[in-house]
Amino acid sequence: MARGASRKPIEQLLATLRINPKNLIATIYGDMLVPHGGTVWLGSLVKMAEPFGIAEYLSRTTALRLVKDGWLHPTRVGKLSFYSMTEEHVRSVIAYYPRVYAPPSGNHSAVWRLLLTGAAGLDAKEYATLRRNLLWSGVGQVAPHVFISAAEDLAPLQALLKTAGFLDRIQILDATATSPDGPALMRSIVADAWNVQALEKSYQEFLARFRPVWSHIEGSGSLPPEAAYTTRALLMMEYRRIALRDPRLPRDHLPAVWAGEMAFGLCRNIYEAVLEPSEAYLASVVRTADGPLRRPSPDLYERFGGLTPRVWQAA
Repeated sequence: MARGASRKPIEQLLATLRINPKNLIATIYGDMLVPHGGTVWLGSLVKMAEPFGIAEYLSRTTALRLVKDGWLHPTRVGKLSFYSMTEEHVRSVIAYYPRVYAPPSGNHSAVWRLLLTGAAGLDAKEYATLRRNLLWSGVGQVAPHVFISAAEDLAPLQALLKTAGFLDRIQILDATATSPDGPALMRSIVADAWNVQALEKSYQEFLARFRPVWSHIEGSGSLPPEAAYTTRALLMMEYRRIALRDPRLPRDHLPAVWAGEMAFGLCRNIYEAVLEPSEAYLASVVRTADGPLRRPSPDLYERFGGLTPRVWQAA
């Protein structure tokens, strides 16, 4: 485990964050392992959870729960167990990459997507589950069985509906504002459909937690691989949690000073700085069914609009 000054900001984060093992392992797979093929030996996964204070038995139990949920697929090679993301969830994770690694707002014209669930024949439990998943994926609600999305790319939304088994039962419509007072009225509808203030607060909390981390990194001459890996995992676990709830509204429907843009910039700076030493940590720890960790796919370095990994002195 990384010690000394390089560990201090991490210890401060761990003291303020509640680490959910399932969310942590999902982040490790989605952010780190998918670009390398998405398969890891259980022993490696256990070791990757250790810097967060997660005991071996809990890592193993969490992996089994993710298998039961259909998220992971186990494979035995001799006496060793390897865990891979299922193809369906790999596609789902990749579909959501733009919502995590792209800017949280833009100047795109407002083309709204309306989701009509009234004719889907959902029972109360199905509707409640779907509603919760939609709201946690950045979709707003304007009326019972009427949801609204500002997403330019429909793929993540379609992936969510497909995973839930409702893709062919819910009608999606494109809509544009045509009333004379369209912009002002639409801003009012947006305020009712999404809790932008709550999202702003989440981004502000993210900034408060990770600005000291960035200050420490800027003043460092070296960054140990394990410290970089732990920072990257905590960074993306927290940022991903917020970003996936962000509806990606057009810029003119957001506050003049938008914390989401500042959070994106901070996340990008930290990610770029920790990327290379964290990848070195993965290469030293991760074992796959084919042997050592394979090289990452090129799109790893295309995240956040393109990354130029920082070159560090030997730690």
